[in-house]
Amino acid sequence: MIDFLIKLFKSMDNNDGTCACCGRCCEEFGGHLHAYQSDLLRWKKENRGDLLQRVNRLGWIWVDPETKQPLNRCPFIHKTEQHLSICLINETKPQICKDYPTMEHGKRCIRETKKEKYT
Repeated sequence: MIDFLIKLFKSMDNNDGTCACCGRCCEEFGGHLHAYQSDLLRWKKENRGDLLQRVNRLGWIWVDPETKQPLNRCPFIHKTEQHLSICLINETKPQICKDYPTMEHGKRCIRETKKEKYT
C-alpha cells in the first residue's frame, strides 16, 4: 500500500519528476510557511477544520492548534520504511507546497540543491 501511495504522490507531483520524496523540504521549510487566501477558502469549502486550526491569525501555517505557536515542521508528513515521505494532505496541500520547488530554488528539490545523499 505504501509503495502505491509513493507512486501516486510522485505522479501528482508538478515539478517534472525532480522531487526525491525525501521530505527534507517539508522538514526544513514546513515551519516557515504562510497559507494563501485561496487555501483558506478551499479548506473552509472542504470542511477541513483540522487544517484551519493549524493557521494562526497572521496566516502562518502549521501551528499548534491550542497555542497557535509555529511548529518546526509540517505535521502532515509521513516517513516510510524506505526513507521516503508522503504528504498526508497531498490532495489539498497549501499552494505554496504545490508550487515548490520554485525558481528561487532553481526548480530543484532541496535534496538536489544541497547535494545530500540519503540512504
